[in-house]
Amino acid sequence: MSLRKRKPVTPGQRHAILPDFSEITKTEPEKSLVVGLRKTGGRNNQGVITVRHRGGGHKRLYRIIDFKGRVGITGIVKSIEYDPNRTARIALIQYPDGKKAYIIAPVGLKVGDKIECGENVEIKVGNRLPLKSIPEGTQIFNIELTPGKGGQLVRAAGTYATLMVKGEKYAQVKLPSGEIRLISLECMATIGQVSNPDHKYESSGKAGRTRHLGRRPSVRGVAMNPVDHPHGGGEGRSKGHLSQTPWGKPTKGYKTRKKRKPSDKLIIQRRK
Repeated sequence: MSLRKRKPVTPGQRHAILPDFSEITKTEPEKSLVVGLRKTGGRNNQGVITVRHRGGGHKRLYRIIDFKGRVGITGIVKSIEYDPNRTARIALIQYPDGKKAYIIAPVGLKVGDKIECGENVEIKVGNRLPLKSIPEGTQIFNIELTPGKGGQLVRAAGTYATLMVKGEKYAQVKLPSGEIRLISLECMATIGQVSNPDHKYESSGKAGRTRHLGRRPSVRGVAMNPVDHPHGGGEGRSKGHLSQTPWGKPTKGYKTRKKRKPSDKLIIQRRK
């Protein structure tokens, strides 16, 4: 995975830093593993906008990802593909019984590699094991929170967690945010780091590419009138107020997590 920088022959190319897709081996998705995806425009089931600045964007097909793995069956990597619904790359796996599945591809996984899932499989990139079978200090991703539910943590491009210490029932896992959390030893995780680690260095170069992703423009609060935003109004540019949302809630460091959640006892150290 690497990035490409265009010659600055147009304003849109001058600041563009884009992926070169050199690791992609197949351009069309597996038809049996895709479903249609309807756009929401940031609206909930009642038609109310609950997420602002969403709308438009390119049409997408949703790739059905296997976040669990198939225990005891060895699969072969048939292709590494682009997924428009996530920042990471995905890998198409072929199993001996003819079934196919998509998984989140780790860094270093190549076409022809074999992957396994189970308690006693080899500790190598792409294999999936319960935390009790993984050595301390190993980089992991796609981690379960509830045994058998499928991976929920550490699935974004370039991320990885570190298995720090194992106890009788729980393992201490350091997440990408810096949070250290207790996770059951029965929960499964995949060995390695999520693919596409250079994603954080990408720059769209122009507004149009952002619109293709379904993101609409965002207007600054200080550019609005007082009736529209707490930051609005004033003669000329004005700051002198606490940074707030349009609804008056503090921002920039204001903690919104509910107090006394059941998971509090599993969090050893908060994110930095």
